[in-house]
Amino acid sequence: YFFSVQSSPILFYGVSGLTQFFFSGFNTAIYAIIPDCVEYGEWKTGLRNDGFQYAFISLGNKIGMALGTSLLALILGAAGYAANQQQNAAVLAVMKHSFTTIPGVLWVVTGIVLVFYRLNKKRYNEIVEEINVRKSGFSDEL
Repeated sequence: YFFSVQSSPILFYGVSGLTQFFFSGFNTAIYAIIPDCVEYGEWKTGLRNDGFQYAFISLGNKIGMALGTSLLALILGAAGYAANQQQNAAVLAVMKHSFTTIPGVLWVVTGIVLVFYRLNKKRYNEIVEEINVRKSGFSDEL
């Protein structure tokens, strides 16, 4: 947002690379949580629902992309976007914030939420062990 590839190419590409590095870590962490949630759900309810959780994540992504794209188009239209023309300052500001400030704020919010994620490796291993004990107990009764 504060500099461009034309004015500061080294800074632009350096910061872009750094942010993408952290973005990929965040994105990986979020998808790595799904199997943990499957185990946690089985531990809590006794039912394993892998398919539902993965489908729900996929549905959430699709709804988010549809709503986000629609909202962006609505805001750009309200700011005066016109195809194949020089854009006014309001449209350029919307474009810049849509790809810098807003995603940055949302990733900070995501990071804050992840701080409160309490399922660490130790707790996860305890849950998996308890599930295995339950399963072996059920098979002995049959």
